[in-house]
Amino acid sequence: MKCKKIEKWISDNIDGELSERNKNKVEEHLQKCSLCRSYRVGLEKIHRTAKNLDSEKVSPDYWKDFPLKIKARLSSLTPEKRKPGPFAPWWKWAWIGAGLILVVFIGLFLFYFKAKPEQEVYVFSYEDSLQRISQEIGSNSELEDIFNLVILASIGESLEESRREIVPDFFDLSSFLEDLTEEELIFLGSEIKKGVKS
Repeated sequence: MKCKKIEKWISDNIDGELSERNKNKVEEHLQKCSLCRSYRVGLEKIHRTAKNLDSEKVSPDYWKDFPLKIKARLSSLTPEKRKPGPFAPWWKWAWIGAGLILVVFIGLFLFYFKAKPEQEVYVFSYEDSLQRISQEIGSNSELEDIFNLVILASIGESLEESRREIVPDFFDLSSFLEDLTEEELIFLGSEIKKGVKS
């Protein structure tokens, strides 16, 4: 058993608030642990000393007049004694400024140097995915037709994107064409006609 728990139980036992079952556990632990035994001795000594201390008796009349006594003491202070020193406001603002600078520094540090969480990478096998899809479809011809349509549409989209990348944009070549000579333009026109015929 941990000594921290035993120390709490020792304190509860001195206060008379420990159950018999836990008292037995404390005694078993104390037979093995010298640190807890010395803790109990010290705590019992403090408890005995505190019991023997005489507390001052204050009359009830003292508390009746207490607010008046405080008020009289405060009013007896001269304005010079109550007024803070010439540097007191400056120090207050200095501490506030230092606190704000610290908060801004910590905020910037956390913003720029925070650890970026690693992104998980999922690897999917094409064969496993296809096998799972075919198991899901099974012998359902309607699902098979829908799946085929989706695949064909996906292939069509990919082809359209690749065609867009391949087709040159002649409007961007206007400055290129302006720099060509008359002979080069005639040659380019004949090559385009040959390509259209074939």
